[in-house]
Amino acid sequence: MKKHEGLFSQVRWLFIVIAFVGMVIGLNTQLVHAKASSLETDFQRAAAKYQVPVDLLKAVAYNESAFDSHNGKPSVAGGYGVMHLTDTTGLTPSGSDSKAVKVPNTASLHTLQKAAKLTGHSVGQLKTNSAANIDGGAALLAAYQKSLGKGLTSNIGSWSAAVKKYSQSDSQAAADFFAANVYKILAKGVNHNGVKISPQKVNALKDEAIDTTGESGQTDGPAGLPIEWIPALYKTFDDQGDYGNYDLADRPNDEKINYIVIHNTETSFQEALTLFSTPTYTTANYVVSSVEGTVAEMVRPQNVAWHAGNWYINSHSIGIEHEGYAAVGGYWYTENMYKSSAALVKYLADKYQIPLDRQHIIGHDNVPGLTPAAQKGMHWDPGTYWNWNHYFELMGVDLSKSDGSTDSHIITITPNDKTNLTADSGQKVTDDGVNLPLAGSNFVYLYEQPSFSADLIADKDFSSGQSGTTEKDDWGDKAVYGQQFSKIDQQGDWTEIDYGGQGAWFYNPGGANSTDATGKLVTAKGSKAVPVYGSAYPSDSILKKNKVTGIKPTPIYQLQPGQKYVYGGTVTSDYFNSHFNSNSPKNVIHGTDDYYQIQFNHRIAFVKASDTTLSDD
Repeated sequence: MKKHEGLFSQVRWLFIVIAFVGMVIGLNTQLVHAKASSLETDFQRAAAKYQVPVDLLKAVAYNESAFDSHNGKPSVAGGYGVMHLTDTTGLTPSGSDSKAVKVPNTASLHTLQKAAKLTGHSVGQLKTNSAANIDGGAALLAAYQKSLGKGLTSNIGSWSAAVKKYSQSDSQAAADFFAANVYKILAKGVNHNGVKISPQKVNALKDEAIDTTGESGQTDGPAGLPIEWIPALYKTFDDQGDYGNYDLADRPNDEKINYIVIHNTETSFQEALTLFSTPTYTTANYVVSSVEGTVAEMVRPQNVAWHAGNWYINSHSIGIEHEGYAAVGGYWYTENMYKSSAALVKYLADKYQIPLDRQHIIGHDNVPGLTPAAQKGMHWDPGTYWNWNHYFELMGVDLSKSDGSTDSHIITITPNDKTNLTADSGQKVTDDGVNLPLAGSNFVYLYEQPSFSADLIADKDFSSGQSGTTEKDDWGDKAVYGQQFSKIDQQGDWTEIDYGGQGAWFYNPGGANSTDATGKLVTAKGSKAVPVYGSAYPSDSILKKNKVTGIKPTPIYQLQPGQKYVYGGTVTSDYFNSHFNSNSPKNVIHGTDDYYQIQFNHRIAFVKASDTTLSDD
């Protein structure tokens, strides 16, 4: 009897364990589902409370934040939560590119206070509690609809004027652009973060028609973009030939436009316009505002703006500055900014035949220096929290889509911005030693060995130490979303790549932080190291023949035998020898050397085709 009881006891406990595990799994599933659906419930409740069409409320939220609360952290425009309620009180933008200035005290930057009065929720609740934040957005929409003398109707088409007011824009074009994006979301539908909007046919009422034609007839941008021509300063500063803030050219007829460089202003939008309109020797082709997504075109694309800190890249690129207060307190960029910028980049890339990839749509942090000394001082914007994945998705490009096989030697860095860095591993991101959020970061750390306890790699032209740091501006130990490298080895959850002249390991469990890719690889010919350059300039002899002094191709690194780097295209050497008020083709000095562009480390670089071998993966 005891023997049978023992057997029964084991079976009984087995069933109990199975039942318990099933219950735990069920509870966990319910918790995950509850978490995913809580936003949906919050939208339903707020819409009913303030008599706003629920799908309209969701569409406005998705247009503002893609349903991401960012854990209560402010955007670079001082916006909080899924409804992007703004409060810039106490924010002071600052950075290496500008003096500290106060954030403009405008109503558009303080919608959170108005929402607090309408809902009775505290400012703190509106910032950190999603349900309260959605209440605030719904209350604002209802208030705007009433202020227009309109009823709180279920007809979504009659709310377009209120949606325009929600944009907080003084620009009609910007307000129209915002509303047009909201109604596109309704037409297309969304299923994201547990919130669903079914595709629907919705038209704004005739008396509220949305103008999406914009003013692009007088500017260089796509139809419907809220863009205005605000010219940068172009004049001589003395009688010695000193001038600024850009150069006349005839691109792409005299020089091909190969790159679009993404910047962050670290100033207000207006401050950037002022900076580029005064004798500062700096400007960009475009500036995009954060709250509204309005665009100022300041230098025509055919002309050369002074923005990249690398004359060769300037000559072959278009620079786009983005308003932001990221240096102090802001951790994410607004949807209005992303959408305007993405629409502009897609338009420019199509017009000038620029590939939509991360070797040609680059950050200022990807621009190399022309010399080793310059390399150390190159900028690091748009920084840790620029969402390259989302940005390219808005342009219709999925950088995480695999086009290679599992035995491919080329991989694309594609980390999940919510899980790529983990506190459990001891990883952190810091700003002068102060911890910043891990979620939303766009990179993977690179280690000397396949272990979290190993030192981070260091770049000889950036760090004076033997190992890298967790500082957000330390670009020497970070590989960013969309960049491609040659895979050397795999050990467990760790992947090794060729990076900046050394092997570098990153945490990649199950390939979670990379995607297999195809392409071509560049290696050194023979058994000797070959020079790596920050430009594709003509030879010293050709430059001297054309009376160009003080400029010569200068190596910034060495490509060692056996190392492989991903090919980004072939360019023939040239130098833009600019002069004030002259856009003659004679200003462009053409060389005879072909260069291969490569992704060498965090920054792109160039090697001579004659020094290297180009091969398929």
